Amino acid sequence: MSIPEEMKAQVLAYCREPEPDAESLLVLNQAWDSSAAYLEGAGVSQPPAENTARTALWLSVMLPMVLDEYDQREAQIPERTLQDNPAFRRRLNQLKQTEPPMQE
Repeated sequence: MSIPEEMKAQVLAYCREPEPDAESLLVLNQAWDSSAAYLEGAGVSQPPAENTARTALWLSVMLPMVLDEYDQREAQIPERTLQDNPAFRRRLNQLKQTEPPMQE
């Protein structure tokens, strides 16, 4: 899986990579996939429809995760000093609370 075509321009703009080379695009796709997997593991699915409030909320969590992983691609962090972002955490919690029930 990779960044959906309909969201690619938005992701590239958010990550400030308007014309990424092949290597950067590969890293961005990997960051997208790992962020999507994280959210799925947290019980948050991608909303099926675009231009909804839930899609905007989902993207407000997804895009910072992609950017963070993309920015950290070559970082050497000896003592895990990264700070948790409370606004991000609140958005993730809101997404979890608005997750539609699973259909059987």
